[in-house]
Amino acid sequence: MPTANNLGHARLLVSGTTGSAVSELVTPALLLRSPSATWSELVHVYVPNGPTVAFSGRDLRSPGIAAATEVARAAGFEPVVRSPGGRMVAYDSGAVVIDHLDRTTGIRHAGSATFAANAESHVRVLRAFGGVDARVGEVDGEYCPGEFSINVGGTAKVVGSAQRVTATGSLFSTVVQVTVSDRVRAVIVDVSEALGYDLRHSSIAGLADYVPGLTAGEVAEAFAADYRDRLGLADGPLPAGVVVHAAGASGTSPFHVDDWTRANPLQPV
Repeated sequence: MPTANNLGHARLLVSGTTGSAVSELVTPALLLRSPSATWSELVHVYVPNGPTVAFSGRDLRSPGIAAATEVARAAGFEPVVRSPGGRMVAYDSGAVVIDHLDRTTGIRHAGSATFAANAESHVRVLRAFGGVDARVGEVDGEYCPGEFSINVGGTAKVVGSAQRVTATGSLFSTVVQVTVSDRVRAVIVDVSEALGYDLRHSSIAGLADYVPGLTAGEVAEAFAADYRDRLGLADGPLPAGVVVHAAGASGTSPFHVDDWTRANPLQPV
């Protein structure tokens, strides 16, 4: 069984994808539960490798989850049940994902204050791109609705976040939509319908709708720079043991991240 490597840094910034849609979502769940991690805080910023529909545990309670899974698969998206909460989100390589892990944040210290602080920081990054009137708050009819979603001009959602807290720390995961392709837009609409969720189609947008030519790579670099400077993070790689272990994750569709991680934990060094 693979083991976690010593990272050598207490506070770490990691950039770049880990591979498949499944391994990208398994990686933070493994890191969160790593029994021998030497870091206190780790932020992983990446552009997703492939089209993904990330369901939540809440989505599984919908009578339409089987149909929603089939819709996602038929559209060419990998259906995965992620570790954090919230509701379904779909994305591809036009998005940026940020996984912020903190081993000092326990259940008693998690909550709305964490969402508020992250949202305000993210808004500042987005406002640095000219033409983005970024605001914190839910807009009417948005997918994966949340009080601390980030919208543009009070009309369309561009950023959503969700959290997972365990005995070993917290995972705060954020999806930034930069270029929303027609297939992403369509699968959000169709999967939401299958799950029985209300959705205003015009609430779906990406940053490039307001800043033409903006790329996911540019946005990833901006967020990485912000986390590096704001939190004093040192650049480094993910532990090799985690990467190898996550790459071997497989199972039935939709793949359940937490079920697999609990059944296949990292072993202490």
